[in-house]
Amino acid sequence: MTTPREARAWSPLWLECSGLPELLAEKTRGTHGWVLFKKVVELDCERNSAPGTVEISLDELEERTGLAPDKARKAAIVLRKLKLLAFFLPDNNEEAALFRVVTPLQTPQSPEVIREKNSHLFEQGGGYFRYFDDCAVAGDDDLPSNDPDLKAVVDLYFDVVGLKMNVFILDELRMLPQKFPMDEIRRVFGRARKNEIRSLRWVMQELVRRHKKAEDAPPPPALPAAESTDGAQIPLFSGNEDDDINF
Repeated sequence: MTTPREARAWSPLWLECSGLPELLAEKTRGTHGWVLFKKVVELDCERNSAPGTVEISLDELEERTGLAPDKARKAAIVLRKLKLLAFFLPDNNEEAALFRVVTPLQTPQSPEVIREKNSHLFEQGGGYFRYFDDCAVAGDDDLPSNDPDLKAVVDLYFDVVGLKMNVFILDELRMLPQKFPMDEIRRVFGRARKNEIRSLRWVMQELVRRHKKAEDAPPPPALPAAESTDGAQIPLFSGNEDDDINF
């Protein structure tokens, strides 16, 4: 009998054996922390082949997890303090928030202990642990020397917003080149500089807004082809113009 195809949510099994469910139940005084973390992981596994950034509004999170936006905000702050999640939360629950699982993920039980205690669960090539294996270890305050895009974003932040830096700000900056094109990031920081807006929150919200606007825009109509002297059809150039910002 053929199994019907269906959409499924999935997450790495090793996380359930890592001690995180118990830790988050203790730190968030209930299931809020684990429910939020597991949903971010499921969305990341669905949308990204390697660990990356997840975009979802708090309203949609409530619909999919039962967590009210205020509970999700409080749980997210605890997860950030535990260095499990990096995120950007807009003021409006309807707007998209950004989440990223911090890697390499530090769990109460190490991957080595998990593999040893639960060997029957990770047989037949199931020993790869997403968020830990193949994740480079970097200091909280160190910029990866092999990531020029991140260095460029940090330079823009220092130039436009200010010199204050900590691990939480750096985590937010890391999400930008993972989610948005560098040209768009430079353009939005340039707009902030021109209008003397010294706010990383504004930059993040503007990038999310422009990204959503571009996704929702209908595709441009096909341009007619021009005829050459020998009767061949020559497609007209349809490159994107640089969108100068007028105020």
